[in-house]
Amino acid sequence: MTYAEFYARIENFPNRFSNRSLASYLSALHALTEARQAGPFTAELCLSLLERAFTAESVPFDAAWPVIRTAPADTEYAPFDYACAVMRFQAAELHRMGGGQTENGCRDSSAFSETGHAWYNFDPFSLLECGARGMADLNGEEAAVQEGWDFLGRLLEMGRVYE
Repeated sequence: MTYAEFYARIENFPNRFSNRSLASYLSALHALTEARQAGPFTAELCLSLLERAFTAESVPFDAAWPVIRTAPADTEYAPFDYACAVMRFQAAELHRMGGGQTENGCRDSSAFSETGHAWYNFDPFSLLECGARGMADLNGEEAAVQEGWDFLGRLLEMGRVYE
């Protein structure tokens, strides 16, 4: 699957799903991802997890996550662990920011968390669309999507910072 094909599938999500809070979405995605740890990662699996997270039940916020204050570096983790670390980091950031910064109606502008991290997208649709667009711009639309769990972490982080 190419980045252009991947982006087209992501771009169609608003036609197929109802949006939900990004914190709730990340919580559901984290649980779904952890359940798939043993299997190989493909672009199709990634899309399936991203789709299912729109309707899956979210799990309660983990009280240990707010201590996470820095964005994970992909070089510091095994690929699967990196993807999960990004979800935990983003959930912790959203928890710290609360609804004021993430639901203030100014979603066309950036917000900075108390830890100094920039955020440009505050709902699953915009985060995934911008993440997929950024990955396509970075790697080339006709390039094959990277097949490794770290792709999921990179997609989510790109979505956080890509306008």
